[in-house]
Amino acid sequence: MNLINLWMNKMSKDNLPHALILELPEGFDNLKEIIDSFKNKQNYILEINEHKSPSGTTIGIFIEDIRLLRDTVKTQRKGVQTIVIIHDAAKLTEQAQNALLKILEEPHQNLHFILATKRIQSLLDTVRSRCQVKKIAPSNLTIDLPTDKKDRIKFMSDGDKFLESRLIKDSKFYDKKVKVFESAKIFISGSQLDKMALITSIKESRDEALDLVNASLTVCKFMITSHYNNDLRMKTDKLLQTGESLRKNANIRLALLACVI
Repeated sequence: MNLINLWMNKMSKDNLPHALILELPEGFDNLKEIIDSFKNKQNYILEINEHKSPSGTTIGIFIEDIRLLRDTVKTQRKGVQTIVIIHDAAKLTEQAQNALLKILEEPHQNLHFILATKRIQSLLDTVRSRCQVKKIAPSNLTIDLPTDKKDRIKFMSDGDKFLESRLIKDSKFYDKKVKVFESAKIFISGSQLDKMALITSIKESRDEALDLVNASLTVCKFMITSHYNNDLRMKTDKLLQTGESLRKNANIRLALLACVI
């Protein structure tokens, strides 16, 4: 079971917030696994998708859809938890968002809204203010270092001939660098708990922290060329900022924490 399902299963067992925005990463196209985690005899799932307008000129989610939703949830069965899932909330027209806002402003027992979107900035501030926000981390960041030693050296040296030569000649340095890159995998795509443990283990070594950041940048650079997404770009920007902060004598742990929070 992946992290998304673990989190959603916990949410389905605990009390769901009245309204929740799921901020999805670019490239995430499997909302079905989230919906399936809520399906049981106690839940009634109501899904809203984008469609063509009656005139056929535009595609979106329109005020008529929200009016129909309003009438539908008024007749919800007692003792049944109704979960409304809007598949791409960014497709709500401004009129539809304002109509939805009126429903969100009057919470009802056993009625919950999940607004899934990759473009949270497209939602009105008033709608966002009525919702909790959960950002789903990319699930496709599988990072595997090359298994062949020669390929691994080329990967870790990233075009630096001097570094490549040292990795070839110095076995202890090579082993140390491999450990740094294994740590970089955690720093980029590990759980928050694993990231915190890693940062704690670095203690007060600025060189060690910079090695971690540089290795993480090398990994991100490789991943962006193979499957670019906005989350990787933002991670790269944060890593560059962290490296600059560390070189300017910033507090080591605070700089690393700022990179992963």
